[in-house]
Amino acid sequence: MPATMTGTRTNDSFDATEFRQLAARLAHEFSAPIGLLDPGVGDWCVLERADAGRFPRPDRDLIAALVANGFGPGRAVVWQSDRESEPLWLALPVARSEGGDLIALAGFASSVAQHDAVSWGPVCPPQALRAWGQVVADQLRGEVASKALAGGNTRTEGGERQLIARLIRRLKISDPPERFQNLALSALRGAMGVEAVAWVPCQHHEPVMLNGEVAGLSASDCHGLISRSKNELVQVDNQPSGFPALALRRLAAVAADSQGLTGWLVALNPLDGRPFTAAEVEILQPVASLIATQQTNARLYADLKELLFGVIRALTSAIDAKDPYTSGHSERVARIAVRLAEELGMTANQRSDLYLMGLLHDVGKIGIDDSVLKKTGPLTPDEYRLIQSHVEIGVHILSDLKKLLHLLPGIKHHHESLDGNGYPSRLAGDAIPLEARILAVADSFDAMSSTRPYRKRLTPMQIDEILKKGSGVQWDPNVIDALYACRADVEHIRQKGLGESLKVVVNDTLGRP
Repeated sequence: MPATMTGTRTNDSFDATEFRQLAARLAHEFSAPIGLLDPGVGDWCVLERADAGRFPRPDRDLIAALVANGFGPGRAVVWQSDRESEPLWLALPVARSEGGDLIALAGFASSVAQHDAVSWGPVCPPQALRAWGQVVADQLRGEVASKALAGGNTRTEGGERQLIARLIRRLKISDPPERFQNLALSALRGAMGVEAVAWVPCQHHEPVMLNGEVAGLSASDCHGLISRSKNELVQVDNQPSGFPALALRRLAAVAADSQGLTGWLVALNPLDGRPFTAAEVEILQPVASLIATQQTNARLYADLKELLFGVIRALTSAIDAKDPYTSGHSERVARIAVRLAEELGMTANQRSDLYLMGLLHDVGKIGIDDSVLKKTGPLTPDEYRLIQSHVEIGVHILSDLKKLLHLLPGIKHHHESLDGNGYPSRLAGDAIPLEARILAVADSFDAMSSTRPYRKRLTPMQIDEILKKGSGVQWDPNVIDALYACRADVEHIRQKGLGESLKVVVNDTLGRP
């Protein structure tokens, strides 16, 4: 083992319970799987939220790789194997009162797709991740030493690291980039004690975000603050010249990426007049990386949202094209179900889910032969069973869309009957999901109100008679009561077309964990 890595076997002063508590604490802090490694033993002491198969082998090669990346007592590092598909590993030393360090290893997704597929920690740029890990490592070392974090200049030693941790917790890919940029700039300006901070994208069509004020400086002027002729990713000028119209006394700027192609983070004029130091400038890099990463991921999120919107729109259009007699039926069922859910006091998230279930409840009919689906005469037993299979086909079609999996029970069971004589599972009473019971009423009401190949639409009096007769037998009486309570609204839900309502619920669905 390298000399910088001192490790001993665990003794009774740091037992298994403490290991588990520490691992759980770190897993909560980073929202990531955690492994605690004793380098003296060469094995995992405890694993939290993961099994050993997902972690690197706890051998000398791993320790050597970490040390080669700068790991040592009091120093956290970020490491990744040669394979880009592997997660990023944050390694931080955990000091023990009896001497020596454990190694805490936290796994973070290296891409949005990897984060969705496996429960790694959130996607973070390496610089920000290392700063976050260093905060936690310092806290743990201070606790073991029974004293507060080291004194000195809190602006450079503690404040900025805490800032990075806070910003990572607030980073959401569903937020517009401008929102996170404003948050980061405001927090950074306060932490550094400067007059203004600006995010300056390299693409001139993207907006410059300026937080604070320097006399004579507008957001559009910020591009001119960065020297494009220099191939430097860090620019510090404590006596800037060439800006006679600006009250500019100090300037520090860092590029968000190693090529300087994404954008620059600029800090201007410390409030106390001090020159920028290297320690202060160092905090700009992880914040710049966070801004750039959030911006990139937000664009990917927007593309994903548009893709899901397109899939739902295409599937709904395919259902309508399959049977012109039911054109617009899915949209009407969706809107009726939402109105019933509102009458029943369901939450906004539940209403959004019901809207999507309504749009997709008959998607399985895409797989039903037209000769059966459009038959004008009575169905044979085999044909009826084929029609019934549309709920299972629909579940199969949607089962690969991870963000829609929570909708499947409602879609699958919307033809169940309260007395247990429905299909496909013959569920009864409260065993039928509430969403499915609501869809059943909305679906039946719209079907009876529409002309079909085998019959004309029913009159309101006929519909009322059927609903009252089936209440408590086929349909949930509470949902039937809700229908009558808002009957006038339901009667007006006869319009066709996918509008802003679909965009809103897709955005809501994607934004959930």
